[in-house]
Amino acid sequence: MAAKSILRLSARVVTPRLAILLVASLVAIGCGEFEPTKVTNPNITDKQFVGSPGAGAAWLRGTQRQFLNTLNIVVQNTELASDNYFNNYTTNSQQLDVPNPIYIDPYVSDIQSSIALLRNQATYGMDTVFPRDSLVKPNDRAEMLFFRGSANLFGGENYIALPGSANGAVVSWQDLLASAIADFKEARSVSTDAVAKQSYTLARARAYYRLGDKANAVAEATALLAANPTFIRNAVFDGVNGPNNLMQGVLTSSVNNFQPLPRLDFLDPKYPNRGPNIQSPIAFLKAEEAHLIIAEALLSDNNVSAAKDRLKQLLTLVQSRAKESVDSRIQKRGRAGGKVLYPNTTDSKIAFGPGEPLLGGFVLSRADANVTVPTVSGTSVTSARIDAITTVDDGLYVLYLMRQEIFIAEGRRMADLGIRMPVAQTEILTNSNTVDGADYTKPVIPAFIPLAFGMDSFTYDQTAKTAVMAFDMNKIIVQNKTSPNVLPFN
Repeated sequence: MAAKSILRLSARVVTPRLAILLVASLVAIGCGEFEPTKVTNPNITDKQFVGSPGAGAAWLRGTQRQFLNTLNIVVQNTELASDNYFNNYTTNSQQLDVPNPIYIDPYVSDIQSSIALLRNQATYGMDTVFPRDSLVKPNDRAEMLFFRGSANLFGGENYIALPGSANGAVVSWQDLLASAIADFKEARSVSTDAVAKQSYTLARARAYYRLGDKANAVAEATALLAANPTFIRNAVFDGVNGPNNLMQGVLTSSVNNFQPLPRLDFLDPKYPNRGPNIQSPIAFLKAEEAHLIIAEALLSDNNVSAAKDRLKQLLTLVQSRAKESVDSRIQKRGRAGGKVLYPNTTDSKIAFGPGEPLLGGFVLSRADANVTVPTVSGTSVTSARIDAITTVDDGLYVLYLMRQEIFIAEGRRMADLGIRMPVAQTEILTNSNTVDGADYTKPVIPAFIPLAFGMDSFTYDQTAKTAVMAFDMNKIIVQNKTSPNVLPFN
């Protein structure tokens, strides 16, 4: 079974001194001896650390590591709460998979704590460590701003609200995104690294998109594509010193830990197991997002023709991305300790919903030979399918299908479904600026979301090799496009 390995820390208890101890230990693990002070005693104090030569670089490395930890826990658990994956065989939260992200769920608390720790580390680095280290460069400050902005971006995408600072008052998800946008803007203004600046631009587009600010989202998306039409920023993990890519572990386990919806089988595993010390990166920012933002904006303007052209450009980019031949024989698709049996051969046929046609090409045969899977972006959508779009709603359906497939295993789908987690009970119990029973202690689960594992459900005829999805969530999203929880530009 997959065991939890995330350090559980309330946002309230992340004091500067505790943060120093954490970062110092992380740097020692990730980069060898702790250079700024040469101290081997783990009880490093503020006075010993702050102001030491190279302290800023060490703090930045520790914050980079915390970013990976935060991305890990956000990706793994929000994927579980979506219709992308079913928790087939792990100790991970069963409530998230329902979905029912209640405030007493330790995973809701863990995600929030990880986001808070990233934000607090970045803030302390900029406010306390950097000003006392003459070796700190503008690009170091830009990256630290980016990491703080990323913490607020993760919070604004996935929570109904969160404290705006350690022990602070709770602020809305909109305010979290606004703070992220401000940090990304400042990062871009101080950086001299062209590629890093591109990542800050795309991060702003992503935050503006979730806010529903169409004009700014499109402007930033357009700027990114003009600067680098094939842009990718990877989160790179370390198979020797850690952290590992947690999604890689649950996707490549011999006991089929997380199982993709059968119509997404052809995209799995996005993070192949290439060896005991090799970890797949996560392309958490990529140019595909810019095309998706622009296409959705065009559809919101009823410009179907231009949206189709944009989706064609997106398809060309997706088809240019790397694919890899993977030995996936270890995957039994529910036949090794799992709870649910899944299709497992290429002759399987899939219907996206009851009454929908049975289609081939969505399931891979894993028992006999290597399978080819996309490792950055993939989609089942074809040029002919895009050509067939005649209405705004059909265009939105294709677009959200592409969003789901392109962003699978990247922690994006829960937000597209309109699900938001509440402020965790651990925060309520320790932060005097919070109120138990307030609206922000209750999750947002739109009425159109099927409960009781409905999003993961399907009927499977093993003899006929046919599977019928219980719900086509992309169709449901479009049918409910006037809901304030989904389709930000509508």
